[in-house]
Amino acid sequence: MSLSKKKEIAFGIIIVILGAFYLFMTYQIESKPGVVDARTVPKILGFLMVLLGGIQIFETLKLKSKEEESKSIDTGTVVKTSSLILVYIAVFNKIGFLLSTIIFLFLQFSILAPNDMKGRKYFVINGIIAILVSLLVYMSFRYGLKIMLPQGIVTFI
Repeated sequence: MSLSKKKEIAFGIIIVILGAFYLFMTYQIESKPGVVDARTVPKILGFLMVLLGGIQIFETLKLKSKEEESKSIDTGTVVKTSSLILVYIAVFNKIGFLLSTIIFLFLQFSILAPNDMKGRKYFVINGIIAILVSLLVYMSFRYGLKIMLPQGIVTFI
């Protein structure tokens, strides 16, 4: 087993352990009767951490060594994504969650899309997905969880 494969498995194990600890600590939060309370979101996050850590371990064990050796880091994509995240953080409070997230998701989809998925058709699909996901998250926080996100210049929602 190669060193990078061992690192991936170790990372998966660490995520599972941290997720289990996080989940354990979630049950220490005082609960109130009802479906959604103070520990609902932390429980979901804990379960997701354990699940994703398990998937990481499983997928790493499934990987073939030739695929592992042929992987290379695309520095341009890493730089573009890092820059985009920094810009997103900088404008988040000024232009608000909704608009900044739509723009961020759309540009991130464009950066990560394979070359055969960069035509006009996918441009529109990526825009629609960015808008719908941003609206869904915004509405979930605002009306479902009663948590206000920065509104910025979009004040009609």
